[in-house]
Amino acid sequence: MINRSEPIHGLGRTSARLLTTLAGRDQYIFTTQDAVEILGVQPDQHGRAAVVKLLHDLVERRWIERLEKGKYLIIPFAAGPRRIYTAHAFLIAAHLIEPYYIGYWSSLHYHGFTEQLSHTIFVATTKQKRERTIAGVTYRFVTLTPRKFFGYRGEWIEGRQIQVADREKTIVDCLDHLEYCGGIVEAAKGLWYGVTEKRLDLDRLTEYATRVGNRAVFKRLGYLAEVLELPIEEYVARWRGEISRGYSLLDPTLGGGGERDGRWRLWVNVPREALLEWREH
Repeated sequence: MINRSEPIHGLGRTSARLLTTLAGRDQYIFTTQDAVEILGVQPDQHGRAAVVKLLHDLVERRWIERLEKGKYLIIPFAAGPRRIYTAHAFLIAAHLIEPYYIGYWSSLHYHGFTEQLSHTIFVATTKQKRERTIAGVTYRFVTLTPRKFFGYRGEWIEGRQIQVADREKTIVDCLDHLEYCGGIVEAAKGLWYGVTEKRLDLDRLTEYATRVGNRAVFKRLGYLAEVLELPIEEYVARWRGEISRGYSLLDPTLGGGGERDGRWRLWVNVPREALLEWREH
């Protein structure tokens, strides 16, 4: 059985051994099975139950945070006596599901394409998973078909590699699902900064837009490029050749209505002024 009767720096000996061993491994996220192996308890029902009880006590005392069933985050000593700490949200997201990549509004902000920061972390995956809230941060999982699950790369955050949508896939994903990026204005910012700061590979952007298979992405790309007066006429012409005959909403998150744009086959339900006024601030 586990003996937690001898306190060391506010912890019992067993708890302290568990946390210091994990810290020595630089392992800040761990599982119940990790704890069982580190503490060397009998791998039977009683031994595992004792570990589960110890972990429950550590959660109650704010030494660790429960991420999901059987998975925990160590709250470091730097969090202070009140044990208030939030790890970089992308690091936590990386441990919640596989495969994954950080996308949509989260990668839009990560790449510096918007100043607006969402308190929701958007995680693209091919699996189904319910939304979670951990330490005040909401993690929303966007299920993609395998055909759309591409266009991400490893980025180093706090010494660990995290999968994040690249710049081009961020723009395409946002225009494909505007409900996950804050709407068409945020997507317009991303396109503007990406083009004017020469941080977008427009050939790759076009390839990605083709691969996702949503012709409305080309409509929104072309319309925004013309409204923003971006000097990319060659690509605008290519995008116009890819649009479908039917009409799509410029921003589906805002419902129907608006003026009909025959050039781009769009119902323009967002005033042009709204697509431009953010540049004046």
